[in-house]
Amino acid sequence: MKKTSLRWTAQTFLLLAMSVGTIHAPAQTNVAFQMAGTVTRPDDGCNQAVVVLCDQASGEPLCRQNLQPFTSVMGTTNEQFAMDWLQAIPDATGHFEFNNLPAGNYIVVAQAWPGSSQPTNILNFRGETVHLLGRAEIAVPSAAARQVKFIAPGTNTIQFDQQFPNDDGFLMLGTQPPRGDPVLAWLGWGTNFIRHLIGCNAMPRGRTAVHGLPAETYAAIFMNDDSPGFGAMRLPFRATNPVKMPIVAGWSDGYKTPPTNLVWLVEWLQTHKFKIDELLGISAKPKARATFFEKECEQARLVLPIWEKEIVLPTGQKTRVVDLLTALGYARLSGKYKN
Repeated sequence: MKKTSLRWTAQTFLLLAMSVGTIHAPAQTNVAFQMAGTVTRPDDGCNQAVVVLCDQASGEPLCRQNLQPFTSVMGTTNEQFAMDWLQAIPDATGHFEFNNLPAGNYIVVAQAWPGSSQPTNILNFRGETVHLLGRAEIAVPSAAARQVKFIAPGTNTIQFDQQFPNDDGFLMLGTQPPRGDPVLAWLGWGTNFIRHLIGCNAMPRGRTAVHGLPAETYAAIFMNDDSPGFGAMRLPFRATNPVKMPIVAGWSDGYKTPPTNLVWLVEWLQTHKFKIDELLGISAKPKARATFFEKECEQARLVLPIWEKEIVLPTGQKTRVVDLLTALGYARLSGKYKN
């Protein structure tokens, strides 16, 4: 694997996952309100806590400078401005507050790590132990906004041991499943998964123990590389050994086995000549000098509306668009795809 910039790459894929949905920014008015509450730090040394403020409709973190969902800011300003998310650091008693908020509906997510210093951005946290402190949906103004209290999402613990060669594995945890197979990369996450995140972590050498998980938890891992790797699964809490999630990637040790029900479609793609746009019934016309981000957003704009659509292959078999794209990903990984 070749190491590139985790922070930029992780941000890019988060941005892509969120940007294809509708942005719902909190109403901007001249009236400002406060949100305040408390967190309870664990007693095992995880002394650094953070509370992140998100837009409820999109699930996106809000930018510190203008209280806008970050995908509405990304692309209109520099990367650091867009990724400087609004967060609150609880004091020694666990009290936190957000001031000067416009009226609106918000999500707050809290978690804790061990550490000797408090990073200024949640994407800079790298902890081998993470406690999920809670997630809450809060209307501002309201009585609930004046006394936010968190309850851990659950009581389960799991240990990841991905055995990565560096600290660049990015873990996301949520209560709703990703939209598709990991081979679909960011398209496989989906906005519903992103909206229901309950925690995240940059994994030191792929190792992280997570506490406070609910019985139904879904995890996704993005592994930074010139050829990125992706993994996703529902967590098996009955497992006695550390979890090592398969990472779908073009690496020599990457997972390349398609779902059983799509093996026939992978083989079909490897042995037939076709044009993917014609199979999907779309007309892609990328603009000249389009950036990577612009190309990916255009792809999403075209395929997401027909995600579940049934199409007929030239040889008569029927399949869904999402299954075709999944099989196409595995066909490319196999090295036998010639189109």
